[in-house]
Amino acid sequence: MTTVRPISLKCQDENEKIAQGRVTRRSIQNLPDSVKEKLLNVEPLHKDPDISTLPEIKFAGKTYYVTDFEGCALICDQVIERIEKFTNSIVPIGFDLEWPFSFQTGPGKTALAQICVSENTCHLFHIYNLKKLPASLIQLLSHSRVKLVGVNIKNDVWKLSRDFPEFPASQVVEKNCIDCGPLTNQVYNRSGRWSLERLTAYILQKKISKDDKVRKSKWHILPLTESQKIYAATDAYVSLLLYLTIQKKAEQLALEETNKKTQI
Repeated sequence: MTTVRPISLKCQDENEKIAQGRVTRRSIQNLPDSVKEKLLNVEPLHKDPDISTLPEIKFAGKTYYVTDFEGCALICDQVIERIEKFTNSIVPIGFDLEWPFSFQTGPGKTALAQICVSENTCHLFHIYNLKKLPASLIQLLSHSRVKLVGVNIKNDVWKLSRDFPEFPASQVVEKNCIDCGPLTNQVYNRSGRWSLERLTAYILQKKISKDDKVRKSKWHILPLTESQKIYAATDAYVSLLLYLTIQKKAEQLALEETNKKTQI
């Protein structure tokens, strides 16, 4: 009969520190050589990558850019029609806004609304010159089966409401927004606040462009340049991709947990 020796509390503590990425060489020195080698080869969990070394991510799908009320309304009607044909209860949409900024006057009126409806399709609505938002755009963003996904997304929703008072920000914030930052903290057991740049690096292992020449450009001037279009579409695309990746991880962890319970 083989006798199984219980692991000492000291070894349990060291293993816990390793799992949390908090172990130091001094604490490892007190362990047996056989354990030492194994633990030193364990990568700390939740390590943030060096963003400067990562490959850049850019949206390479179809971008539809409209600058008038009718064009925006037509596209939104078409998207709503497709959403209502889906069997899924939730339809995630990558959402983001752009606006001009001045150090003298602060943020200007919302100039561009970006919605990424799939990994291959992104719509750019230039709304700066509109006196009010098309009813179909409001209906889309507040649809009962739509979830607007992104990083710090509620701030964008409130911004849109300040510039277009007819937009029901309170309702959309409460029922339609999923912030990928808190979702990451929940699924990956992290804490803290995330920027789109940091979260893209951590979840997707990619670098998103934050070129100030484009980010702080004149978003209200028509037409947008190709660089502006790519930048704007990429932000919405990455927002959707982050949500889909985090959701897939959550489903994977849930499945693993179910399998563990089944094996007991």
